[in-house]
Amino acid sequence: MSNREHQTVARSAQDAELESREARSHLAPRQEPYWRLLDKGCHLGYYKGSELRLWIARLSRGKGRDTEERVGLADDFAEADGIAVMDFEQARAAARNWFAVQAIKEAGLPIDDSPFNIVGAPCNRD
Repeated sequence: MSNREHQTVARSAQDAELESREARSHLAPRQEPYWRLLDKGCHLGYYKGSELRLWIARLSRGKGRDTEERVGLADDFAEADGIAVMDFEQARAAARNWFAVQAIKEAGLPIDDSPFNIVGAPCNRD
């Protein structure tokens, strides 16, 4: 397999189709989450167990230094409420918020819990 083919296979394996219940229904249950790259180093994962469906955020800092956080339940069995049960878009937004909080903590800055505090995506950093 050429290097270009290997990159294509790796990318397609990483970017699972997660946007809709229908698409996720075709994924097999497994131990490891299915991942979608959101930004450099920032992934949204979908865990599909035999009964449990979860959204997971993963921040990759390189050299095996990954941090993961459960974002919420997937809306596979219940309607999304945007808090405990989330559709893909809600989970993506929650993951991006978590990435921003991690960047603030990493920078040693105080966390502003104000609902109107808006922080840019930290994921494009090298």
